[in-house]
Amino acid sequence: MRKLMYFFAIVLGVLISNISFSQVTFTDLGVTMGVADPGAAQGVTFVDVNNDGFLDIFLVNNNTPSKLWINNGGTGFTESSAGWGVNITAPTRGISCGDFDNDGFVDAMIGNWQQNIMLFKNSGTAFTNFTATAGVLYMSYGGSINWFDFNNDGKLDVLFANNGMPPRYNYFFRNDNLMSFTEVALSVGLNDSSSTLALASGDYDNDGDLDMFLGTQSNPNSLLTGILYQNNGNGTFTDVTQTSGVTTDFYTWGAEWGDYNNDGWLDLYLASTTGFNQLYKNNGNGTFTEVSMSVGLNTAGSSYSCSWFDYDNDGDLDLYVARGQNNADNMFRNDGGIFTDVASAIGMTDVQHSSAVSAGDFNNDGWVDLYVNNNGSANRLFKNNGGNSNNWVHFKLQGVNSNRSAIGSRVTVKTGSLSQIREVEGGSGGKGQNSLPLEFGLGTATVIDSVIVRWTNGLVQGFANVVPNTIYTVIEGQSLNVKNIGSEIPDRFVLEQNYPNPFNSMTNVKWQMAGTGYAKIIVYDVTGKEISELVNGLLQSGSYQVTFSADNLPSGVYFYKFTAGNFSDVKKMILIK
Repeated sequence: MRKLMYFFAIVLGVLISNISFSQVTFTDLGVTMGVADPGAAQGVTFVDVNNDGFLDIFLVNNNTPSKLWINNGGTGFTESSAGWGVNITAPTRGISCGDFDNDGFVDAMIGNWQQNIMLFKNSGTAFTNFTATAGVLYMSYGGSINWFDFNNDGKLDVLFANNGMPPRYNYFFRNDNLMSFTEVALSVGLNDSSSTLALASGDYDNDGDLDMFLGTQSNPNSLLTGILYQNNGNGTFTDVTQTSGVTTDFYTWGAEWGDYNNDGWLDLYLASTTGFNQLYKNNGNGTFTEVSMSVGLNTAGSSYSCSWFDYDNDGDLDLYVARGQNNADNMFRNDGGIFTDVASAIGMTDVQHSSAVSAGDFNNDGWVDLYVNNNGSANRLFKNNGGNSNNWVHFKLQGVNSNRSAIGSRVTVKTGSLSQIREVEGGSGGKGQNSLPLEFGLGTATVIDSVIVRWTNGLVQGFANVVPNTIYTVIEGQSLNVKNIGSEIPDRFVLEQNYPNPFNSMTNVKWQMAGTGYAKIIVYDVTGKEISELVNGLLQSGSYQVTFSADNLPSGVYFYKFTAGNFSDVKKMILIK
């Protein structure tokens, strides 16, 4: 018996050792990378302002200078707010980014306290204050901000939350012509006068348009402190709070949609400063059930923001909860729909007054990182160190007929029996925003069976047998068939001759990336006319292959040009039918 017990002790020790060894951990690099900034932080987002493929950090502070840190290729950041025209010292509260003019550069709206809203237009090298020109020069008492195309016309609209007492009406700015907005809150049905603290848009009823949740701390018309608006699909909204069952009466400062149980329906998490936090499970029939206690998420109050993201790449959404009043923040690991707080165990300890968070992969290594802003204390940049062998895939969406930022578009990733959904968010958590690219953990899956993209204009695209551990740029209406065919890191850029050549209808083009960067391959005819764009997006180091289909082209000579950074090369191919 003693030998048997000794044997089991050894086995148990090995299991515990393996679990510990494979645990994903984080390291706070805020000070090391110069992004700690112990100011009065009131909003943050990971956003790529210069389109170099790396996420920058835009932080807004209350009466201390805001910060724009430009990402230096994933190895560090440079504070550049003055050079970019956003060295703001106003009482800023809340930030959200979206390309409102569809010019390819992400713009920013910033809230203030008892000063005007600020809208900054991005040229790719600097921001210009565009507030008056755009017609959004309104007094601000907030705020949480959410960009979303409410009528799916390809132009981003924006909802701005006003809080404080007495309660004030929110603003809803309809994008009229990609240059100016009209305030239409009352006419579209978003006519509440609550003290609104949180905004979260998501297609909870799976009908193809974005619905809206408002978290408040008071409501003159009800004892409830949250309002769920259903998008009617005709340019108006209906208050469905009572019938939906999303009937919180706690002060809701943070809110975010996420499909925590992978059933294809968005659920809603609320971070509250009173009572306890709540998780509303979507029943798939227009109603919700509050399940926080049964799944381990019933944190008691003092919570100001939240963020869903799959930190361990195991295929389900985990949850970070930012808390104030010197309460420890929570990092809840999702294990089959049951959550465990692992913050201290994985290196994410923070006991400051956390007011907003943003999730995003700042170094493009496939592991999602987290920025936590602390009001009056040093902020945290929690770098995800990985720690297991799980696979992943990221998608950066670019709308064409849909809004350029693709906000509101949905991606479904299927691997075996597992199906996951994500939507591009125009604001999340409360006063902040997660990054625009969509990140999926895949667990041990080595092939993605299918990727389905539902754009906001209604177009649905499907891609099969997608290779994981790659960051894809998906352009609306174009193909996604870039394949990573090698695991070794090349020491130089190479464009290979297509094979077969000559070819009939289809041929393969291979190339090598010597470093992470944007790559482009364009096919031209003999007159120099552009025929097809085979590749246009951020790729990591490695060997790649794309298939070129010439079914609709006549026989003849064609050229394909590969460009990556300062490298370019051109090769000839012959089509014979």
